[in-house]
Amino acid sequence: MSSEPLPVVMAGNSLPYADGAEAELLDLFRSAGDRRVGSDELADAIRDWPTAYHLAPERSVLLAPVTVNPADRVLDVGAGSGVNTRICADRGAAVTALEGSASRAELIAHRCAGLENVEVLCGPLHAMSEDWHESFDIVLVVGVLEYASTGSGGGEGAAAFLSRVVDAVAPGGVVALAIENRLGLKYLLGFPEDHLGLPWAGLEGYRSDEPTTWSRRELSQMLANAGLAAQKWLFPFPDYKLPTAVLAEEIYLQPDAADLVDQFVGHPTSSEYFRPILVADDRAAHRALLSAGLGPDIANSFLVVAGREPECVAGRVDEQALAWRVAPDRRRRWQQQAMIVRSEPGLAIRRSLLAGDRASDHEDWLGQVEIPEEPYFAGCNLEQLLLDRAREGDVEGIVDLLCAWRAELTAREAPIDSVAQPHPYLPADTTQMLPSDWLDAGLDNFVVTPEGLKFVDREWVAAGGVDARLAVVRGLWKAVSAMLSARCLLPWPVTWSNDRLVIHLGELIGDDIDAELLGRWRQAEHELISRVYRQPAARLAELHDAGSRSRLDLLKSPLAPYRRLEHKIQKQQEMIAKLSEQHEVAALLEQSQIHLAQAKAELTRAQAELAEAHARLSRVAWRERIHDKIARLVRRFRSG
Repeated sequence: MSSEPLPVVMAGNSLPYADGAEAELLDLFRSAGDRRVGSDELADAIRDWPTAYHLAPERSVLLAPVTVNPADRVLDVGAGSGVNTRICADRGAAVTALEGSASRAELIAHRCAGLENVEVLCGPLHAMSEDWHESFDIVLVVGVLEYASTGSGGGEGAAAFLSRVVDAVAPGGVVALAIENRLGLKYLLGFPEDHLGLPWAGLEGYRSDEPTTWSRRELSQMLANAGLAAQKWLFPFPDYKLPTAVLAEEIYLQPDAADLVDQFVGHPTSSEYFRPILVADDRAAHRALLSAGLGPDIANSFLVVAGREPECVAGRVDEQALAWRVAPDRRRRWQQQAMIVRSEPGLAIRRSLLAGDRASDHEDWLGQVEIPEEPYFAGCNLEQLLLDRAREGDVEGIVDLLCAWRAELTAREAPIDSVAQPHPYLPADTTQMLPSDWLDAGLDNFVVTPEGLKFVDREWVAAGGVDARLAVVRGLWKAVSAMLSARCLLPWPVTWSNDRLVIHLGELIGDDIDAELLGRWRQAEHELISRVYRQPAARLAELHDAGSRSRLDLLKSPLAPYRRLEHKIQKQQEMIAKLSEQHEVAALLEQSQIHLAQAKAELTRAQAELAEAHARLSRVAWRERIHDKIARLVRRFRSG
């Protein structure tokens, strides 16, 4: 493919906005050999939020639900650095990228160098729309509508902007629009508003010249007023910028929606690049709102596929699909997409490897299996139940769940005399071994069903098998990490290190875990992380540093939820008061002991004085008796 950049056609004045990464990205796109979205070469250049937004493979997840055909004509409005332009072009569509900033239009020209099905224009939408009347099958409006009232977005306002967008849609075409939710969960929990950087700014209301987002109801009405009455609503998590999951509205109608969404999404917010002060456990808060039926209304972001007629929308999103998910941060060869779909017997999980060009399913000892479809088992997984017990401080409940999990592993253990080909998760001294696809046998992969526990998502394969001891340590560490991440009020001392928690949990279920075994597990996990994840340094640092930290360290973190933190501080104050009271009692006791010692000394002296007095009295009494006897003799002598 040619490395010559595409021509940029200037169709108006360049709009004044940038995030400061443009020059760095231009150098990267000029030199990169693989400029596809999701390439390891681009992902390795991520170093901060701006570069992550332009380069992260997770950007491709947003359009996973949207069908883009080779015959489609796509308009990407506010195309930025060309992420979505490149995605649609790689699917074969003819793409027109419209970007208001000249520096970013140049980025698109280089990102899409050599692609004959892409044209790049620079200028505002209002300078083009008359020429594009009903010209496009899909119009992308990703992260753009919120700026419509600002100078950097053309200043026309949202209604006028949407009118121009809809005018460009061909008969039977759709608009795919992504934007933050003004009432999103992360904003309700105190995350800074994405554009203004202030917590709760959107809830209080925007000024007329500020970037503006809307609630679901408000945005739906705006689209309907623009002529897009047929709407398919989808919900990216943690947001539309770097999504790892996208949910269809129908998933919220499932009988077990709270459990299903919680399993698929996990933590509904991300603090990787922004450090909010949380006011609650985000996962627990999300479950509560899901149970109340408010899931779609408080999703952090929206992806709306909208058209003039229902049949326009129906052909663009798989009606049988309920959710799409890609595990974050993986190297391209390990990226896999999972979908929840409706099938004849019930729900099913479909998985597909995204790197179709990889040479082998294995890299040395580690392999990845593609399971095209497996049944979805309704119910909570053991990790969800564990978090519920931990939030209640229910030690007995925690132990029961861990024992049930351990029993499943025990049932699959087999003795082994020798290891033919040792690897980090199957060392030479292994005596009890699990099957090769039990590498990721954590509590989150065991679902509680009426027929018993079901082990799901056997994606990873370790050649030859897995050392049972290391599998147990890995599962317990993941359990501790989940409880700490949820800021659970665990019933053990807050000063205990995370390693000590793992050791203690092992004792409770009959496993002897010591520092040496923990060290061996860390070495094995270090190897696994280094193979699977791009830029693994942060994960490796966490792996090796987290063991010595304790829950007490969370009190120093701005990520500690306020209610939990307040509770901890209150408990600490109560403990300090009790200790102060005990110190006072100890001081009084010490003073009393001193007084008692003094009294004993005085008593001893008094007893000595009394004894001396007795002795003196005894001597005096003897003299008196002698004196009396002499006196009687004298009187008798005189009388005689």
